[in-house]
Amino acid sequence: MVDNETAKRQLVSTLKSRRAVLLAGAGSSKFVGYPRWGELVKDMRRMFAPHLVVSDDMAPMTFANEIVAEIRRTKELPAYYNFLERTFEPRPDRARLHDDLHVTLVQLGFCGLVTTNYEPVIESAVAEAFASDVGPFRCDYIDLCQDRVYRVFDFFRSLATGEPPRWVLHLHGYYRNPHGIILTEEDYRRRYGEHPTYDEAGRAQNVILNSLHRKVLWTLFATHPLVFLGFSLQDGFFVHMLQVVREDFELGFDLTHYALMGYTTEEDKKRIWDYLRRHNTMPIFYHVPEAPTGQEQDHSDLKRLINELGVQLGAPSVSSGVTDITRRMLEL
Repeated sequence: MVDNETAKRQLVSTLKSRRAVLLAGAGSSKFVGYPRWGELVKDMRRMFAPHLVVSDDMAPMTFANEIVAEIRRTKELPAYYNFLERTFEPRPDRARLHDDLHVTLVQLGFCGLVTTNYEPVIESAVAEAFASDVGPFRCDYIDLCQDRVYRVFDFFRSLATGEPPRWVLHLHGYYRNPHGIILTEEDYRRRYGEHPTYDEAGRAQNVILNSLHRKVLWTLFATHPLVFLGFSLQDGFFVHMLQVVREDFELGFDLTHYALMGYTTEEDKKRIWDYLRRHNTMPIFYHVPEAPTGQEQDHSDLKRLINELGVQLGAPSVSSGVTDITRRMLEL
């Protein structure tokens, strides 16, 4: 297992090259009050299908499918789409859509910004991070689930410009187009194709790149180092495409991507390391204390890690106070 400080140094070196792409999941937006995927499904059940019972062996995506099937049966699809849009639209109770963590994050030198989230948190952070005396900095969304796919082509071309990112690619939809959001098992199949399978030797099967979503993931994983944030990396389609790229290029155990991962015990660390290593991804760990029963886990140490990276990369959004504290920590 690679030492965490060594892993951080390698990540900083990669970020300095401006070749890395951020891939942010729902955990990154939890800091500003947006729900994680599991919380969203619970909210859907409570609002539209409280009588449905989930069995212990039912996959969460399958249960989401059952909820939406019930919504269709009761002819409440308009209310469901309204629910999705209102859940992920800008929060009226917040002066900012983002957190200081996000402002520092987008200044770490990424050449591209990608997310599976449906809200505009990252766009908002980019606009603040790169605003100047000349005027505001505009950062737009690109919805992979809409028809204007030529903009995805523009996104890939923009990764080589060396300029601050002006787009955020939303892989699973955007709140303004709730009809296109990927959430249920049926949604995944419609966009990605059939569920991935593996042979007895663990080699990926049904790997035809016959959907735009598969092609986009393959291109990202094959051409850029990815930095995963707010992901457990359990999504079957993401893991499948990582496996396909690994086999296509005979990567073995080369660690070509990074993931910022929380851990509570040393056993957690070893389990996460063993899992990510098989998918060519190096974990950068931060500590998550064991949460009291009934309380949410505390991921505040992730903010410290992002600030530490920001100091090493000269991100201007890190305040002088935080910079001094972090530098003293690095010197210990």
